[in-house]
Amino acid sequence: MSDKEKEQAKEIERLSNKIDNLEGMISDMSKPYQETMQMMQKFNDMASGYLKIINLYQQHGKVSPEMLVPSVKDPIAQDILVILFEKKELNVSQIAEILKDRRGTSSRKTVRDKLKELEEANAIEVIDEKKIKKYKVSDELVEKWLKLLGVMK
Repeated sequence: MSDKEKEQAKEIERLSNKIDNLEGMISDMSKPYQETMQMMQKFNDMASGYLKIINLYQQHGKVSPEMLVPSVKDPIAQDILVILFEKKELNVSQIAEILKDRRGTSSRKTVRDKLKELEEANAIEVIDEKKIKKYKVSDELVEKWLKLLGVMK
């Protein structure tokens, strides 16, 4: 190999090293940009969720869990559903007491009837604990609610 060829090979190696260094620098410089883009995407998802909630509020005058079960039209059943969303697991007497505080009147029989309607609509689940039945919002409905609020995808 001639001196000229050796010099060209060295120059090519030197330029190759510079290119490698530049690639590393560009990669390092692009990381903050990528992180910023990820944060912007999260912000965009949050803003989209808020706009969805505002739109629901404009259409229905409220944003409440009973909106997820349009087949349940009865206001007492809707109130029971909201109570279960707020309090998690309750028995008939506990639901009747809270309902009485909210509506001024309530009976365990009415609550049992409405719970049956909600159960048939797959809005709630029964938890058999020893002698006392407790009721809770179905996992499916909780998931729908979280998706509606934009908490889950």
